[in-house]
Amino acid sequence: MESLSWSRMRRARNASEWMESGVEGDSRMGGGSSPCNYPRTANPMIPPCCSFLQLYCNKETPPMSPFHTAFLLAAATLTVSAQEPAPQKLKPVVIKGSAIGGEITAVTPPLRLSGAGLEALSATTLGDVLADIPGVASSYFGPNSGRPVIRGLEGDRLKIAQNGTSSLDASSASPDHAVSLDPLTIREVQVLRGPAALLYSSSILGGVVNVIDNRIPVERLPRAFTLFGRAGSADGLRSLSALAEGSAGDFAFHLDGFTKSTTDLSTPIGRIADTASDSQGAGFGVSRVGPSGYVGLSYSGLDSTYGVTEPGVEIGLRQRRWDLACSVNAPAAALKSVSYKLGVSDYEHSEFDGGVAGSTFTNQGWDARVDFELTKIGALEGVVGVQSGRFDFAVTGDEAFLPNTRNANDALFGSFVQSLSTDSRLRYGFRVESAKVSADAWTHEGLVSNPAAASASFTPASLALAWVKDLNAQWSTTLSLTRTERAPNFQELYADGPHMGTDAYEVGDRTLGKEKGVGLELELAKTRGTISGSFSVYYNRFSSFIAQQANGFGPDLTGRATPGPNYSSGVDQLARHDFVSVPADFYGAEAKVNFQLQDEATSKHGLEFFGDSLRASNRDTSEALPRISPGRVGAALHGLQSGWSWRLDATYHLAQDRFATDETPTAGYTMVGASFGHDFQFAGAPARFTLRLTNLFDVEARNASSFIKDALPLPGRGLEACLKLSF
Repeated sequence: MESLSWSRMRRARNASEWMESGVEGDSRMGGGSSPCNYPRTANPMIPPCCSFLQLYCNKETPPMSPFHTAFLLAAATLTVSAQEPAPQKLKPVVIKGSAIGGEITAVTPPLRLSGAGLEALSATTLGDVLADIPGVASSYFGPNSGRPVIRGLEGDRLKIAQNGTSSLDASSASPDHAVSLDPLTIREVQVLRGPAALLYSSSILGGVVNVIDNRIPVERLPRAFTLFGRAGSADGLRSLSALAEGSAGDFAFHLDGFTKSTTDLSTPIGRIADTASDSQGAGFGVSRVGPSGYVGLSYSGLDSTYGVTEPGVEIGLRQRRWDLACSVNAPAAALKSVSYKLGVSDYEHSEFDGGVAGSTFTNQGWDARVDFELTKIGALEGVVGVQSGRFDFAVTGDEAFLPNTRNANDALFGSFVQSLSTDSRLRYGFRVESAKVSADAWTHEGLVSNPAAASASFTPASLALAWVKDLNAQWSTTLSLTRTERAPNFQELYADGPHMGTDAYEVGDRTLGKEKGVGLELELAKTRGTISGSFSVYYNRFSSFIAQQANGFGPDLTGRATPGPNYSSGVDQLARHDFVSVPADFYGAEAKVNFQLQDEATSKHGLEFFGDSLRASNRDTSEALPRISPGRVGAALHGLQSGWSWRLDATYHLAQDRFATDETPTAGYTMVGASFGHDFQFAGAPARFTLRLTNLFDVEARNASSFIKDALPLPGRGLEACLKLSF
């Protein structure tokens, strides 16, 4: 099989050559373009209109370990009483977390996006869903791949969970790898920091993003059927999703599915080839619900094919996932509830060059947790628990820049809230992990020839403390101190090869130690009255921050026993990036203010202002760290009247003139958008129509957090229409 041409891929990154290889014309608001050509796996017996309800079951899930089996048996033995016919609302176990840009109190939930607010977003990736929140950006590798970046921290420093357990995909390994969660299936997104984030991760200076899909019902559900259609011009979006829920006796069920396709992206410099996508997914879940708890099981599948802006290169993604969840209320006097969660995933994606699979990434594993919510004792309440996960990660083919690895993580955690007085409280938490990464022996010619098998073990320990003081009935202030440790991941330890996603020859360091950091934050918040909002300043200081550092060029492999390319010069030349530990500083500020202009039963109007700023540097050299978003300021005017809603917003993104050695400056730009919504009745059923306009002035803009910002601008002017029908 012919290997990928690194010189051709690199030429596609050059903005001056992009017009030749990637632009199909200057069609803006629509226009023809080539769809993805990766062959689909849909069953021909299923009509196209119902393809989004198909579940592909052509691959077995990974075998279960004894620990995994024990969790299933423990959950299966739970007896859930169902003697009471009346519906009972059962809430999941959650310690209320620190909202980014929101008030921190003992009863404030994490920042949440759900309902109409989530549906109104014109977002195709999880990064886009959260990108408008102060302090949050997207890694943006084209319209199909983008992870959240919070306060300059991304990858494994920002945990992405699915219903409380790991997403178990490959998105943290490369910026061109999509998160295996489509926004069409998301019912709620939670963003947590501080002590509550320690329930999920030891690296919490960035935070935790928990995505909820409601596929396992936790209460009896009324019968409902919802259709949601969406069409857009900038990317030729066409999507249809359906959701059915209901109950029969003690059993509640959930069924959802979607189909989505996009054409090549329209930008102010023209339509960009190799950015189209085609996705289908479905899931179902069933629970038995009673007055003492619930037990439920769900299965979901996702198939996606998408371009990554490289000429002729596409990614075909496939994930199958089982989830188990159960909860028992008041099993003992000292326990308010006990809950189990287990996720088992089989993930695979292949990178196709001209229709031929060049590299395949697989991630097979499971993640399980038990949460014990404690009965309130005096002024103290909290949650303690254990979490355990295993996954095998492998890369084969032309982009095999890593050996096969086996990864294990076990954790003990706790998060607590304690009232000190009527107007002050203390929130604190801990997490101690045992992490092990084992790499197989590797038949490989790289910087090192045929590396031997190796393993590395770590014990990260993280602590968080927050003091909350109510200044009066409207104002509160919070002072937070966080100490975090993170074990280096398999890529940081064992990488040795050319990586297409970063356009670099990556070299890991098998001697890396734990990443260590301390964070300090002060927040002032006002939550009541006609004016509300928050302002926060923070400083995160890392004594050992694992970063990629430029180190000349890759090795010349032409003279090896198995000859390879010359990455040091010529057409295959690649910059060498070493994973190193450096001291680093991150500091910044975030603000959001809301003015309530009118608040009546049928008429509400408001004005909001928001902004953020971030500076990140290598403390040894004072040089900027790579891909740091510049500051931004924005304003929005919104209203609701007699079933109509509207919003007009404008955001100015400052220029980024502090950049790493191998980066270029990023010009500032202003984005203006508008949206309109209307609630009405259709055939006696509730309906909602939403119209969203993005980048109204068709501004050419570049995302400073993106690896490919010099080649690919953000989308141009776009119009998107959404229709939701509920029966």
